[in-house]
Parts: sequence; structure tokens; C-alpha cells
Amino acid sequence: MKKWYLISAGILLAGCADMNDDTNSNNNNSAAEQQDNELTADEKNAEDVENENDPEEQEPEPSYDAELTLDGDYVSAEEAAEELGLSYMYDDVNRSVEITWEDLDIYLVERIPVMEINGQYLPYEAAFLETNEGEEALLHRDLFEYGFETELEEEEGELFITLPDDPPSIEAEAEIESMTPEDMVAYLEFLERPIEDASVSTVESHLPGAPRDYRNGEHEGIDYYDYASGVEITTDTPIYAMAEGTVVRSDLDYEDYPSEEERDAELEVAAEAGFTPEYILDRLRGQQVWVQYDYGVMIRFAHLDDIPEDVEVGDTVDAETVIGYVGNSGTSYALIGDDGGLHLHKDLLIDGQLFWEPFTLEETADILRELWP
Repeated sequence: MKKWYLISAGILLAGCADMNDDTNSNNNNSAAEQQDNELTADEKNAEDVENENDPEEQEPEPSYDAELTLDGDYVSAEEAAEELGLSYMYDDVNRSVEITWEDLDIYLVERIPVMEINGQYLPYEAAFLETNEGEEALLHRDLFEYGFETELEEEEGELFITLPDDPPSIEAEAEIESMTPEDMVAYLEFLERPIEDASVSTVESHLPGAPRDYRNGEHEGIDYYDYASGVEITTDTPIYAMAEGTVVRSDLDYEDYPSEEERDAELEVAAEAGFTPEYILDRLRGQQVWVQYDYGVMIRFAHLDDIPEDVEVGDTVDAETVIGYVGNSGTSYALIGDDGGLHLHKDLLIDGQLFWEPFTLEETADILRELWP
């Protein structure tokens, strides 16, 4: 019995030992598996952190402010303003667009290859605005790069625009509403005569603000006719730039109305509108050169007969530079091949506003007599 008992006890102890070994083995395996799992989790977290730092493993954030569909070189003005968060106004009668970004205001008119920013005119010749006959405003891609100083990228007909942190700084030069006639004379006295020895005409119908019934508008500029300016004026009469400035428009490739009928059709549009829409008024000015001067002054020289080939956009000119010759382009006389009505018409603006607007006709005449008697 004792022997059997001892054998049984030995067997039992051996069995318990095996069970303990199994248990210890299982426990060791579980601990190892847990450690492996913990290492796997740590490695996974490390991998996630690495992926976050690896731009190739991340979903890229757009680095641009707007993605616009290109139609040739143009994009929808309304869509661009909405995506870029810009204030936008389209006038389908004048065919003009005003776009505002904080303190930056850009004004464009169809047919006018000039950009006006805060009343200053910049030397970059491009048709910035198209309207599809007044139906929809389209902006040339160069407007963003040049006017807003943006970064542009293009891919498969899509234009990607990135605005800078702040808009370009272009400030107005003067508040003409607060000027007296004497102030205005002092402000403009740096400008010399555009035609040698010629006096500006102060005939009432030639003064700025005089009515122009044929187009339901008013005369915006200053005129030089031979019978009113004291000198002979022909198509050989040179026009000088008056002071140092920058050419911002030069109609070297100018084409007049092809027919009286087309000109009359646009005058009918003006009759229906009750005023002369800006895109039509620009064409009625004929061949033009625009010069931007200091102090926010800009002059439109209009109705030219010819422009020297070397007068190009971006050129610096001065009082001795011939920028064109007197003509009657844009008028009814030009369409019938008549030299009648030859004169220089010039519009003088300060920060985008016609200089004479704060004054009466009599005050304006006094200013002109003082400046160019």
C-alpha cells in the first residue's frame, strides 16, 4: 500500500509539475504576446506619426485661393470674385466692372486696354475685360497677376490663383473736391502746352461739361481748334506730352468705325440709355494716347490722326516728346473722308476723376485761361 501510495503521489506530483510547467508556459506566452502587441501598437503609433510628417502620405491641402475654368485667356468675373472673396460690381450698360479687395479698387471698361487701380492708370496693354456683347463679364488672366500681384498656375484648362497676404499699396494723390480754382491751377501748373503756342479754347461749347446732344452726354475734355486757339492746326500739327510721364495707352493699331451705319447704331444705344455708355464713348474718342503723370494726373489725348511708331505703352515721355498728331478720328467727318472738325481733345483726370467736376463752367474756364492762356 505504501509503495502504491508513493507511486501515486509521485505520479500526482509529476502531473502537477507538468500542469505548472504548462501554466507557466501559457503565462509566458501571454506575456510575450502582450509585449508583442504593445510593441506593435507603439510601432503603429510611430508609423502614424511618421505618416503625418510625410507629405506623400497625407491628403494635400489646396495651396491656392481659387480654381477657375479658363475660356481661352478669360475666366468668369463673378466666379472669380466669389471664390476669392472680392467685392464685385458689373454694369452691363457701361460694360464696366469694379472689383474691390480691401483698399484696392480696380475699374475696367470693355474696349479700353488700360487698368485703373485706385485712380492710377498702369502701363500694361491688354484687353482685361470682355462681356460677350454685355451678357457676361470675363476677366483676362493677366489681370490677377498684374493687378493683384497674385501667383498663377494653369493645368488642363484650370487656373489656380493664390492671393498675397495683403493687396498692393496704391494710394490716391489728392482730394479735388476740397480744392479751390486757385488750388487747381497750382496743382496743374507743371503741365506745359500740348500744341506749341496754342491757347486752350474757352468757347462755351468747347468747355468741359458742355452738352453733347448727339450722344445724350456731355463734353468731358478740353479742346484746341485752329479758329479758337490762335494757331493753325492741321493733321501735321504735333501734340506734345506736356510733362514727364508714362504712356499707359497707345492706339498704334487703331481702326476707326468701318461705316457710318455702325457708328449711328452705337449712338442709338446711347439714345436709348439716356447717356453715353463708357465703352461707346471711348470709341467715339477715336485714336488715343494716354499718359500718366505724377500727382495722380492722367491725360487722354483723343481724335488723333496718327501716332509715332516709337510711342509705346510703358515708355517715359516728357514735354518735348511728340506723342501724336491732330486729327478727327472717331467723328463723323473721318468716316466721310473729310478734314472738317480737326482738333485736339484732351481729358484731364486726377485720381480717376475729371478735374473740372467740382467747379462751375465759369470757374473751369478761369482755370484753363490761367494754365494755358
